Order: sequence, then structure tokens, then C-alpha cells
Amino acid sequence: MSDKPSQLDTAPTTETTPEHAAPSTYTPVFNDTVRTIIYIVTLLAGVIGLGVSAFGDPQVGAYISSAAGIIAAAFGVTYNPMRLSSK
Repeated sequence: MSDKPSQLDTAPTTETTPEHAAPSTYTPVFNDTVRTIIYIVTLLAGVIGLGVSAFGDPQVGAYISSAAGIIAAAFGVTYNPMRLSSK
């Protein structure tokens, strides 16, 4: 066997350092309530689009799902359970 360390021994750490932390001065344009409502509406639209794709016209379902994703992105809606732990 070789005396060189394996890739497992030299794996980079995934710890977050302060210089990589997100700035705390960011304020979202829309408050938590609006973002939550948009998230739920676009989630439902995506599920409805999936149903329409499976049981109806696939092109219409794809359009509904795509529109839901674009609307969610336009409002800056992100859902990350890890971010909720800090609140």
C-alpha cells in the first residue's frame, strides 16, 4: 500500500466560515406572509399542472407547471427548512 493519504483522508471540510456567511443587511422585497402565500399557490399550481399533464393535455400541464415556477422565481420565493431553524 502507498503511504500517500487517500481522498477520504484529505476531503475538504464543509464548515461555513464567517467570510462566506450571507450578509445580514439583506431585506426581502416581500414579507414572509406574501412569500408563503405565493409559495403555496405556486406549489398547488405545480401539482395541478402535473395532474393535467398526466390525465389531460400534456402541453397545457407543462405550461401551468412552467408558469408556476416562473411566478415563484419572480417573487423570490425560496423554501429552505434549514433557514427556518434560525428564527
